[in-house]
Amino acid sequence: MEAKAKQAAVEAVVATWDAQQPCFYFVHRDTILSCQTTSLPCMQQLRDSEQLVEERIDIESAFRGGGLIVKVLFVSHRWEAPGAPDGQGAQLKEVQRHLEENPGVELVWFDFWCMPQGERTIVEEKMFRLMLSAIADLYLTAKVLILLDNSYSSRFWTLFEAWSSMMTATADGVRTAEPSERRFTIRCIHNANPKYAIPQLLDLLSSKTPQEIHATLAKPDVVVTNARDKDTMLPVVGNTNEHVKTIFAKMHQQSPELGCTVDPNLAALAAEALRIAVATPIDAVLDEEDDL
Repeated sequence: MEAKAKQAAVEAVVATWDAQQPCFYFVHRDTILSCQTTSLPCMQQLRDSEQLVEERIDIESAFRGGGLIVKVLFVSHRWEAPGAPDGQGAQLKEVQRHLEENPGVELVWFDFWCMPQGERTIVEEKMFRLMLSAIADLYLTAKVLILLDNSYSSRFWTLFEAWSSMMTATADGVRTAEPSERRFTIRCIHNANPKYAIPQLLDLLSSKTPQEIHATLAKPDVVVTNARDKDTMLPVVGNTNEHVKTIFAKMHQQSPELGCTVDPNLAALAAEALRIAVATPIDAVLDEEDDL
């Protein structure tokens, strides 16, 4: 009976998931600004104390540059230790500083605060994987705060997130964002020197095509805690242009003034990440922390 109940719970999560309007958890700006501790606790603790905000992000609206996405900030950061991404509180201080300078930001997504951590239940595990399947679209459309330290450029997830934030999505795929289109802000922490670290990161990422960033991320000196993340996400990275074209093609069918020509069969590529997430066995658990 217990196994059937767990199966039913997982199936309910999958049934309510909408890839066009994925559901994510966020922390409200007031919660972050009022925090007096070194850092905020993990997602499960925030959820259980009712400090999380659950929202659906309309993907098409996000790619149009509208909807809830304009009020959301995604944070790209390196985990400093397993289970403790911000041991000294430097990251929280920079997030607080950014919020004080940007009153239009209402909600913040920080992986440790907003995705199930540690030993997840099978329902939390399925939720985690479904969220992971949609994360690329959000880094391609949301405002992003990059917390840059001297190890940032060695990590798979941080490089992927930063590159995504430096792109602009169009009907023809992605391209390097013009200065007026930039969604990212870079803040140096710990020993990173802004004079050198910021230009190096921009030079490494900002002009790369999806194929070029795929090659960069595939290199063995770009490390990831969970090797499966690379296996799952590299095909998604390589297909970024096709995926974005598919989204704009669908929007064009509804609003022809957007203008776009694309093979409708590319929709299969856009659904691949979601297929992987849904197909994962319900008893699968991650062996290590995932440092998004």
